[in-house]
Amino acid sequence: MVAGTAFLTLRSDGNDLYAQPRAVWSPQTPDRATGTDVDGPALRGATNLVLPGLDHRETAYHARAFAEMFRFITGRAPARIAVVPEARPVLDGIVTGTPGGVQTNRPVEGAVVEIFRTDPDTGARLGEALHRRTTGADGRWGPAAVEPGWSLELVVAAPGHPITHVYRSGIPRSSAVMHLRPARPLTAEDRAAGGVLLFTRPRGYFGLPRDTILLDGAVPRDVPAGIARAATATLRLPAAELGRPVPALFNDERIVARAWPSAEGRIAVAELTW
Repeated sequence: MVAGTAFLTLRSDGNDLYAQPRAVWSPQTPDRATGTDVDGPALRGATNLVLPGLDHRETAYHARAFAEMFRFITGRAPARIAVVPEARPVLDGIVTGTPGGVQTNRPVEGAVVEIFRTDPDTGARLGEALHRRTTGADGRWGPAAVEPGWSLELVVAAPGHPITHVYRSGIPRSSAVMHLRPARPLTAEDRAAGGVLLFTRPRGYFGLPRDTILLDGAVPRDVPAGIARAATATLRLPAAELGRPVPALFNDERIVARAWPSAEGRIAVAELTW
C-alpha cells in the first residue's frame, strides 16, 4: 500500500486460476503447492471486493468488474453496462507475430489483411472483400468501416505464419487497437486432419459447468470441468467436411465459422467478444 492512495482489489470467490493452493494451471506439476489460497489477492488496507464465480481474466474484463471499477473511481454507479453500438464502427490496429509459436507485440511487415462480411447462420462470405491492405513497417492493417451487426471473417496472411481466418460476431464500436495476430503454428496432428478450428475466448476462460459451451454441437472435450482455466478449444475435421458451417456457442454469443484446408497452411479461429 502507498500512503494517501486508495486501492481496490477485485477477486473471485475460488474460481481464480492463480489463487489456488495447488498449481492447477501447470500441465507438468498440477499438484505442486503454491503457498497461496483464494484470499491471496487481497491487500491489507485496500477495498477488497469478491465477485463470485468470475475467473482470473473476468476480474478485469467482465461487466461486473467494470461497474465496480467505475464506482470506486467516480463514487457513483455507471449509467449503463451494455455497450452502445456505433452506427459505423471503424476498425484498425497492427498485425503482430508468433515466430516459432512465441507471441510478440512487434509489428509484422508484408502481412495481407482482408475483411469479409459473412452470413451469421452459415459463415459463408457475402460478396467481395470489404477491405484489403498489405501492412508496412508499422504493421498497421486498417482503417476499415463496418456495421455493428455484421458477422465478419478477417483473413491474416503474414509471412512465416499460417494463413489465419478469424470469425467474429458483430463488433459494436470503433477501435484503433484491434490488433491481429496469426494463429499458432500448425502441428503434425493439425496437418493430419483436413482442417482445424480454434474456439477462443481472449477476455475470459471457459468454465464448466458455469458456462454453456458448444463447439459443432458438442461440449469440447479439451475444456476441463471445475476451475475455469481453458481459453481455447480445438476442433479437427476431416477433409470431406471442410466448407460446412461450424457453430460455436458461448452462453449468449454465437459464431458460425468454417474450417479451411490445413494442407494449404490455413487455420480458422472463432474468436469471442464476450
